[in-house]
Amino acid sequence: MLRAVLVLKGMKWRDLVVAAAILALMVLVAARLDDPAGTDLFSGTARAADGDTLTMSGRRIRLSGMDAPELAQPCRRDDTEWYCGAAARSHLAELIRRGAITCNFKGTDRYNRTLARCRAGEDDLGERMVRDGLAVSYGDYEGAEALARAERKGLWSGTFERPQEWRRQHGRPQEEPHEADGGYLTMVLRLIGLD
Repeated sequence: MLRAVLVLKGMKWRDLVVAAAILALMVLVAARLDDPAGTDLFSGTARAADGDTLTMSGRRIRLSGMDAPELAQPCRRDDTEWYCGAAARSHLAELIRRGAITCNFKGTDRYNRTLARCRAGEDDLGERMVRDGLAVSYGDYEGAEALARAERKGLWSGTFERPQEWRRQHGRPQEEPHEADGGYLTMVLRLIGLD
């Protein structure tokens, strides 16, 4: 911070105005790049890639606030193994068949996937997946998870490993709870020391 003040003292007013204009332009460009569609809302038809990821118009959308079992992940119910990851994808596919999908852009994650809250009609897809017991809370939807657990729905009807733990044990990439990284705008603000 002291270095920035010393640099500012040595600058002429014209240089300061030019630097401020360039900085403002960088912030505007970064804000535009953060939202390629130009809006926080986007919609269309989607398909379920797995229990917590949609594909819409070539864009991979990770549902924010929840985590579903991996496609190959098994769970147990009454001493019988069942593929809860495949069941989660099938359930999400069924939910998205019910109507147009509208998503609210939240940012991107460290794997450069779009993070979003998506709805099919009136249903919040993440909340519905957790409430129906085929996903777990992962930064949100704790109330929906508590209800699914109390009613012993889906995953809660037997035993399972949380998806994060299953990925860790099976050499899959680990994820953090789904918080947007802020994208280009946050990067610019960090560069200038405002974040």
